[in-house]
Amino acid sequence: MTLDAMTDEKIGRRQEARLSVWDRLFHGFPVSLDELALDKFCEDVSVRDECAAYVVLRVCTTLSHSARPTVRFALRVAILYWFSNMGRCHGEACRPLRPRSSAFRLGEAIGTGLTWDEAVAAMKRKPIDFSAYLWLLEVLEAEYVREWSATFPGTEPASISVLSGQLQKTEHAKRWDSVAEPVPARGRRVGK
Repeated sequence: MTLDAMTDEKIGRRQEARLSVWDRLFHGFPVSLDELALDKFCEDVSVRDECAAYVVLRVCTTLSHSARPTVRFALRVAILYWFSNMGRCHGEACRPLRPRSSAFRLGEAIGTGLTWDEAVAAMKRKPIDFSAYLWLLEVLEAEYVREWSATFPGTEPASISVLSGQLQKTEHAKRWDSVAEPVPARGRRVGK
C-alpha cells in the first residue's frame, strides 16, 4: 500500500468517525466534547477542510447541550439539511427522503437535496420559522471562530463553506461561511 493510499484510508476513517458523531447529534443522542479528540477526528491538521470539519463538529456538539429545546431541534434540522445538500445521491439516497415510523441514518440523507421545510417535515414536525436557521448559523459562525482560535491558535480560520459540498448558493445557504469577527448578539443566548 502506498503512502498516499494509507493517508486516504486514515482520512476516510476520520470521516466515518465524524459521520458517526454527526448521526448521534442528528438523533439527539448525547455527545461529549471529551470524545472528540483531535487525533481521532482530524487526520492531517495541514488539510484545512479536515480542520474545519472537526471544529464545526465540536461547535455543533456544544450547541447540542443547550437547555433550549428550540436550539437543539433547529440544530438537528440543520444537520439533516446540510447533509442532504452535500455530495451526490447514491443508492437509497436517490429516492426522496420521507418521514417514516423508524429512524433513518444520516448517511441516507446525503444528496437528497432537501429544502429547509422538507428537512423539518422529514423530522415529522410542523414548519418552524426559517429565521431560526439563520440565527443558528450566526451562533455557529461566531462559535466556530472562537473554537478555531482555541484549537488552532495563531492560524486564520478556514472557511466553512467547504462543508456545504455541492450546495447551491440559495437563499437557505448563502450565509454558510465563516466570519472574521463574531456576529453581534441579537438578544438571544445559547446555553444552559
